[in-house]
Amino acid sequence: MDFETTVRKPVQLTDPLTVNEPRPVPGCDVCGALLKQWRQARKAGSPAYDLSHATDLAVEISRHPHPRKKSQR
Repeated sequence: MDFETTVRKPVQLTDPLTVNEPRPVPGCDVCGALLKQWRQARKAGSPAYDLSHATDLAVEISRHPHPRKKSQR
């Protein structure tokens, strides 16, 4: 059995300083409000500027529960 000890292609890493805006569920008022708070927490100079809180909000947006449609089962 032969094993390769080198990588064939270069590894592509994402830039840790690049932040992608969280994607709320369209039409969800709660997700929309959380996104608004996230934008304020990310905006330098804003009274609500807090990157740790922005991270918490992004997690909350991604975990916010939504009822499943019957066709999604």
